[in-house]
Amino acid sequence: MNNQKQQKPTLSGQRFKTRKRDEKERFDPTQFQDCIIQGLTETGTDLEAVAKFLDASGAKLDYRRYAETLFDILVAGGMLAPGGTLADDMMRTDVCVFAAQEDLETMQAFAQVFNKLIRRYKYLEKGFEDEVKKLLLFLKGFSESERNKLAMLTGVLLANGTLNASILNSLYNENLVKEGVSAAFAVKLFKSWINEKDINAVAASLRKVSMDNRLM
Repeated sequence: MNNQKQQKPTLSGQRFKTRKRDEKERFDPTQFQDCIIQGLTETGTDLEAVAKFLDASGAKLDYRRYAETLFDILVAGGMLAPGGTLADDMMRTDVCVFAAQEDLETMQAFAQVFNKLIRRYKYLEKGFEDEVKKLLLFLKGFSESERNKLAMLTGVLLANGTLNASILNSLYNENLVKEGVSAAFAVKLFKSWINEKDINAVAASLRKVSMDNRLM
């Protein structure tokens, strides 16, 4: 009993030191971005190779801490500034959704990359949903082609269960609705979703998050 009491302060002190050390680690998304972009440059547009690179890199890079940066790169080719623009002075890659061909087959292939990544690193699920919500709010900052690609990709990811339909709440942003951006995006999104799943499955997904009356 006495020995246990004597050990407690030591153990507590060790935990405290660990926390203090972690707090001092510098948040450096630029270095993380450079590592990811370098790897994507080496894989090229072979999405199988991209998926393998991302799978292996998760053991070496801090995906949990830099999830937003990771998904910015995979979608837009680099870190996004507020509003959805890419910073001019940052590295970027063409191995991303926005630089890919604007067709459903290509977006289905990219959806598999995200699907494999999130299945492998389950903790990225929440970060990915947050990323998509953010991207939907940034729609005005993207070109029409980029919006179309994102809509198709999102539809496929909703169909295969990688995303939850609650992310669609972002489309009710007043500015997006007023300028017709939300409506145009939703048409593309639902077209790709219904291409993967029948209308009843889509309605059921919306019903689960109480959005069936708002969108159907």
